[in-house]
Amino acid sequence: MWPLVRQARYLGRYREIAQVLVGHGFGYLIEQLGLLSLLSLPRRVVLRVPPSPPLSSAERLREALIALGPTFVKLGQTLSTRPDLVPAEFVYELSKLQDTVPPFPAHIAIATIEESLGRPISELFAGFDQTPLAAASLGQVHAATLRSGELVVVKVQRPDIAGRINTDLAILADLAALAEERLTIGAQYHFSDLAHEFAQTLHAELDYRREGRNADRFRQMFADTPDVKIPVVYWEYTDARVLTSERLFGVKINDLPALAVAGIDPVILARGSMQVILKEIFSFGFFHSDPHPGNFFALSGNSLGVVDFGQVGILDRPTTQGLLLLLAALVEHDTQAVLRALEQLGVLSRRAITPGLRRDMEHFTDGFVDRSLSDLSARETISELLVLLRRHEISLSGPLAMLLKALVMMEGLGRVLDPNLNVFSVARPYVQGALAEQFSPVALGKRAINQARSIGELSLELPHQLSDLLQQINDGELKVQTRELELHRLSGALIGAANRLALALVIAALILGMGMIAIAVEVGGWQGNAPTVLLAMGTLGVVLGGLVLGLTMLRGRE
Repeated sequence: MWPLVRQARYLGRYREIAQVLVGHGFGYLIEQLGLLSLLSLPRRVVLRVPPSPPLSSAERLREALIALGPTFVKLGQTLSTRPDLVPAEFVYELSKLQDTVPPFPAHIAIATIEESLGRPISELFAGFDQTPLAAASLGQVHAATLRSGELVVVKVQRPDIAGRINTDLAILADLAALAEERLTIGAQYHFSDLAHEFAQTLHAELDYRREGRNADRFRQMFADTPDVKIPVVYWEYTDARVLTSERLFGVKINDLPALAVAGIDPVILARGSMQVILKEIFSFGFFHSDPHPGNFFALSGNSLGVVDFGQVGILDRPTTQGLLLLLAALVEHDTQAVLRALEQLGVLSRRAITPGLRRDMEHFTDGFVDRSLSDLSARETISELLVLLRRHEISLSGPLAMLLKALVMMEGLGRVLDPNLNVFSVARPYVQGALAEQFSPVALGKRAINQARSIGELSLELPHQLSDLLQQINDGELKVQTRELELHRLSGALIGAANRLALALVIAALILGMGMIAIAVEVGGWQGNAPTVLLAMGTLGVVLGGLVLGLTMLRGRE
């Protein structure tokens, strides 16, 4: 049964979403999902032509998401990072979505702080600026001073935003399940899994304590890197809806005139910003997945300040190994190695490697032949690979998509500072170091020990599993499953064998019967035409029996 029946309390929001989609020319989706009767929308209204001036589908979608509010703006921003799922024109339009929204009143922010931290604002801070420094879809930031004198920023969540987002996420989960059931693309790209992944990411952003823990982890990662500054989190003044951290004073990283006034070298800053993301990926497997210019500041001495750790990516060891193997395979122009690396990354299964995919991948790797690293662009390389995967209906895992997005954003940011930035040259020592670490004798020895331990555990468990299997056979509980194609072939072979056996038995019985008739004629001394009639009847029986069985065998092959 359709999930909306269980979500009656959200019916008003469902109707609001439907009306916005209809108003922006997406009424056909409402019809395809079967929502017309439930939402009481006449078909003539749903299928009406959007008003002029005409916009492209991508532009209309962007406008619709803005009208639907923070959850859908966040959804659009997420989709803009998934060119493996979304056509290029939609990626371009959705990447224009910004979090900037009007701020909410300061007295509401103060009430939220006092309720969350359990003390009056005057006891918490020596000073609190009621004019926010910035406002976004989930919250806004105020400057403040602790009573001990430290200058801080206080991030405050919008009132009731969690409830509204939870409602929208429940609706998105329902619509994703419905799309999987009724639309080919929904099942093809596993919309329910994507909706679940998006909900997890957004819920994590709503808990400011999680963002504070991420900041602490990044500060530990760069503790030995003096030219990278991560703000301190003040946990006494932090809760799920309030985050208080050290205030950094610097120049926005893409403000070139201000950088010149401050005497900051943009070339050094460009390399430093790329080194930050590369170190996060290859040294720690924990990276800032939203590296837009607003989250990076140039500090004195050409150092870099990084803020806002609500969106992070985590790479496990197999993913890091697969990424390294992919880079090495591209440099070596080895198509087969590229496919193996994508398989290890979980992007491909062995059965998905079709001749067409192999041919396209060979064309892709040929693009690296006779090209120096300075001629290569991470954005172009990643974009071309994602277009190839999308052509073959192959999607990426969430963490890998976040990683590629971060690399593209950091390259774009770096080349604003230094148009001649050679990203692959900057990346080379990190890749070489990671490869050396992954395939060092110590690392290989550890993997061998782990494999030996797994084999040992399996050998200890095997007798118990065999005992359980034999017990199931003895009790008649064992079930054998096979694929439909294999079952069809097996059943066809059994039917053919049975038909041939039946034909042989019929013919043998008729021959035996005719023999017995001949003996009876000889012994009984039958006269006249009796022998001839009996022989003709026997022959006719053989012919008819053969025809019937022949037709049965032909039908059995259909």
